[in-house]
Amino acid sequence: MFLSREIEYLIENEYREGQALPPERDMAASFDVQRDTLRSALDLLEQKGIILKRERIGNFVAPSRVRFDLNKYRSTKRYIEGVGKKHKVILLTFEKISIDRRHDEDYLLPEGTLVYRIMRLRYANDIPMALERSHVLCEMASGLNEEDVHKKSIYSTLKNKFNITIANSKQKVTVIKANGLESELLKIERDEPVMRYEGIVYDSKGRIVEFFDNTILMDSVEFVSQSFV
Repeated sequence: MFLSREIEYLIENEYREGQALPPERDMAASFDVQRDTLRSALDLLEQKGIILKRERIGNFVAPSRVRFDLNKYRSTKRYIEGVGKKHKVILLTFEKISIDRRHDEDYLLPEGTLVYRIMRLRYANDIPMALERSHVLCEMASGLNEEDVHKKSIYSTLKNKFNITIANSKQKVTVIKANGLESELLKIERDEPVMRYEGIVYDSKGRIVEFFDNTILMDSVEFVSQSFV
């Protein structure tokens, strides 16, 4: 327990979020303890959410988590900036497509409905935290272009350019295994557990504006919800 406090103090004063800790062998020598003793201390720090263990890679300082409220729907940018983190988003793809049968069944939209498919990589404090796949209905935002979503909030663009006010949403969170693309972009191991955050977004008239399917690092966010009986 004393060793874990020493390491925690060291992390607080000498390391930043996402930074790798020294190899366990070096740390054990530095604190003059056995490797098993060090690992027990690191296990305690992992349980407290202070460090992250990446299999075959090493131990890292855990980022403070961004809190998402499932009873509301706000832009991810606002959630990130709300906890004092620096926000950045990179546009990966922007294209107009027609939805397939899977999306037809999931979102009750006619097969062939045209949408803008937008894939972006989102960062908090320069660390990738989410791969976002957004689909905005073309009939709701005809003329949407890359410039409208490049380094900008999609919802601010919808409001300012198309006079669309986001009113509510249906959201779901599950745990999945990262595929090849997700692991490459989020800099994690393939098949590592990640969160799948998906949902449908409606405007003030109850019309579907967007559906999304995001992959988020397990240690970067926490989802909260209030239930009423």
